[in-house]
Amino acid sequence: MIDRTARNDLAALIRSYLSEQLTAFEFDEALDEFRVSGDDAVMYVADAVWYHYDDCEDHLVVLTKPEWNYFQRLLLLLESNSTVRFTKTRYWNCSQIIAVVLLLCCGLIAAQTGIGAHLYLYFIPLGIGSIILSFLRRPSGECGPYAAIVFPFSSIQDLRIAYDNAQFHKVRYPKHLSDRSLRSPFMNWFWVVHNYVCWSICAPIPLLAQCFPVTNSEVSIDPS
Repeated sequence: MIDRTARNDLAALIRSYLSEQLTAFEFDEALDEFRVSGDDAVMYVADAVWYHYDDCEDHLVVLTKPEWNYFQRLLLLLESNSTVRFTKTRYWNCSQIIAVVLLLCCGLIAAQTGIGAHLYLYFIPLGIGSIILSFLRRPSGECGPYAAIVFPFSSIQDLRIAYDNAQFHKVRYPKHLSDRSLRSPFMNWFWVVHNYVCWSICAPIPLLAQCFPVTNSEVSIDPS
């Protein structure tokens, strides 16, 4: 079902953020009403933009040129009559067996050495195994040669159909955004390392999640 009012309101909200009329905190709060909707396109876009701002530190829009162009395509999706379809598949593979074995090793270590802070150290090798397993569990679907410039649409033809029907006008990337960033490269790397360290020392938690079937979610757009 196409909710034209919700689509227009969400598109206007995104444009306000892109034009620096809203900060990230204001944008995030305003998005709440769009996270649940009878229009799948509205929910999809509200969820998609969440990955492109920091909800822990307030800031004006910070986007690279590819990210800006991606936002323009999300606006195109909202302003066209294109519809979104979600497909979820769950499947088992050898990764669950490996996760169970590693989780049992965690339990065996705890039983043999007792509960204490020393387990953080002992869990590190198993946590590294969990990290490697997470990469192996990722979908291996192949992307087309133009995926980076058409996503979330499937092809240039689909993108053109949506453009023609919506009479959409793309806004160019503001040059001053190229010098704007949330964190320094050092801090970005620091948080990546921090997250992997936490993952390693708390190995039983991610391993337990990895014992369950792999869920693969796909989004397809019917242009109109």
